[in-house]
Amino acid sequence: MRKKRFSNFFYDYVQPLISNKKSLVGSIILLFFILMATIGPMIVPLNMNSDFANRYQRPSLQHPFGTDYFGVDIFQQIVHGSRSVISLTLFASLFAVIIGTVVGVARGYLEGIGGKLLDAIITVFLVIPSFPALLILAAIFADTKLNTVEVALIVAIWLWAPLAKQVAAQVLTVKSREFVEASRMLNMGLGYILFSDIAKLLIPYIFVNFVTQLKSAMEFSIGLMFLGLAKFDPTHWGVMLNYALYQAGALYTPKGFHYPFFVILNIVLLIYGGILLAQGIEEVFNPKLRGHE
Repeated sequence: MRKKRFSNFFYDYVQPLISNKKSLVGSIILLFFILMATIGPMIVPLNMNSDFANRYQRPSLQHPFGTDYFGVDIFQQIVHGSRSVISLTLFASLFAVIIGTVVGVARGYLEGIGGKLLDAIITVFLVIPSFPALLILAAIFADTKLNTVEVALIVAIWLWAPLAKQVAAQVLTVKSREFVEASRMLNMGLGYILFSDIAKLLIPYIFVNFVTQLKSAMEFSIGLMFLGLAKFDPTHWGVMLNYALYQAGALYTPKGFHYPFFVILNIVLLIYGGILLAQGIEEVFNPKLRGHE
């Protein structure tokens, strides 16, 4: 029985993703960075001691990505920073999906004042511009050292609203089905109807949105660190990019060009992998897109 379930799961979900070129390439890119974040720090030791005699060394066998303004190996920082980038992105996306799903399911099911209040809250978070919000966060957390979960929650606050709006629309289409009406007649309770009857039907849709949220969470978290709005890991790529462009002035010397280049290259590759995987999953599991292949 278990073997049959595994076989069905493989043919229903894994094989279509492998057959889709976008999801396959995106998965390979993301797997590369996940391995870098999990195994990389155990293989590549990090030495953050300054060595000004070796500042802005060009890429070589000893320093594959060269050295920065302080003479520290950039490759080592990229490898160790990938852990905070990946973990922060996954946590932020997970929190955004949980908040968006709970609020969206409740908004789609509830009517009257409760539904209108939730709708107003969603709309407020949809229209708040992100840049002024980041400036406010800068003032609030200027002297606070935040951990991964706290930063991820801050990022998730600005990501959950679009998903809540979409989930609410999906719930409106299923809440009048027979099994939901049956649960109401049996007095099964609001929590049971929302999360056992309705939310289960949305799991594939929520998973697709989770992968889609990875790209937004990645961009937002790196932007947050780049602007220096939160004190965090010095090897986080957003912090490294901030140092390269504003603290070390790497663009003002020909010897330092490789410093921001390799940081930006890894950021672009990681985001590109997330975009390809999200597009591939949408093509595989969205019937409308699948029809155009």
